[in-house]
Amino acid sequence: MKQVYAIILAGGRGARLGADTPKQFLDLNGIPVIAWSLQAFSAIKEINGIVVVTPDDCHTQMNAILSEYGSGASRLVVTGGETRQQSSYNALRCMAFDDEDILLFHDAARPFITRETILRCIAETELHGAAAVYVHAVDTVTEGDNGFVTAIPPREKLYYAQTPQCFRYRIIRDAHETALSRGITASTDDVALVKNAGYAIKIVEGDGINMKITTSFDYELAGYIAERHFINRSR
Repeated sequence: MKQVYAIILAGGRGARLGADTPKQFLDLNGIPVIAWSLQAFSAIKEINGIVVVTPDDCHTQMNAILSEYGSGASRLVVTGGETRQQSSYNALRCMAFDDEDILLFHDAARPFITRETILRCIAETELHGAAAVYVHAVDTVTEGDNGFVTAIPPREKLYYAQTPQCFRYRIIRDAHETALSRGITASTDDVALVKNAGYAIKIVEGDGINMKITTSFDYELAGYIAERHFINRSR
């Protein structure tokens, strides 16, 4: 029987944020940043299990957070790799998934993922085998090289990538194995691996509030959003 798993990628150190604590463990309106994603995925009955990818020296801390905020689904902590690609691949190998299982890869640094977006991802992946969340670009995006503008692509066809990125297990496994066979080891995007392996990916319309915490300004903005819009998701 097909199962659905949330893979929460929390293997980074958040160097660009400038904090001593990895950003997934920072306080966000009373609970750790990663706890927001854990609560969101745990509240969905269609999710059968949650896998959290984290640095090796953070297992104890992460297991404690999982025990408190990850109820409602089976839970597993997996050690991440040196790159996002390696961390995703470690998650793929952490248990015996079925070929038709659905895996949702989500950034721990995106705390405001909504139930509606998660369910749309699952539904589109059931239909198409691969789907990912995007929002339309609202700014002009420019290509540059050596300090000069080289191209300005039409904004109407451009999107900003978010997560989750969702795949049938057989598809994402094949994509990673194909990449490794070609010597690709440091990709920052699972969708890119899936596309390069020859699969189509369905676009799921995302939500602007599904922001990623990368800089100190992002962290301050997330605190404002958490306090004003997600009172029921914190304590």
